[in-house]
Amino acid sequence: MNKIILVVCALLLTACVGPQVYNGKEQFSLPGYSLTTTPRHTVDYFVEGLTNQLIESNQYLTASTPLAVTSFVDLQDMGVTNWLGNVVSENFMFQMQQRGFTVVDYKSTGVIKVTQNGDFSISRNWQELSAQQPVDYVLTGTMLRQSGGVLVNARIIGMRSHVVIATAQGFLPAERIGRDLDFMNKIQIRNGVIIRTEQQQQTTNNIVLRP
Repeated sequence: MNKIILVVCALLLTACVGPQVYNGKEQFSLPGYSLTTTPRHTVDYFVEGLTNQLIESNQYLTASTPLAVTSFVDLQDMGVTNWLGNVVSENFMFQMQQRGFTVVDYKSTGVIKVTQNGDFSISRNWQELSAQQPVDYVLTGTMLRQSGGVLVNARIIGMRSHVVIATAQGFLPAERIGRDLDFMNKIQIRNGVIIRTEQQQQTTNNIVLRP
């Protein structure tokens, strides 16, 4: 009996020490929160699971091979993404770098632009970026809207060979992402120019990737 009590206490202590999980929907008010244990969003854990799949199926990528991560796009329109596609790519950059891989941030301008609004070193304006990047592989993927969430497919592709060397797949439930998905931020490239449109969606259970 005493052993059981000790095990339960150990589990409770472990739960308090680990990072809190936040789904992004309601106000964050979990007990035991401190700045030393930063809460993690459920999307973080979802991308971490996909990263594990990529590592397991990887055939050629090494720690010294330059890798770029691009936005995940709408499966029904490869020229369109949204904030979710960009968030997923940002999480993959974190996960791959934490595992020791060489991640190239091609959005870095190579300069620091000092303005009244802030100091900037990254950009999505292609005219401010280098035309040549030391990238051998690219991590990218697609998103497909389903009735209760998004089906995400990820893959690592050789830039020159176009060979897929690693794949991953997962389903991201809508309730695990947060109400921010009610506000659509559609991003597409038109004649080399980034076009952004915003549209508020009234649905509560579906993730809308296109307006």
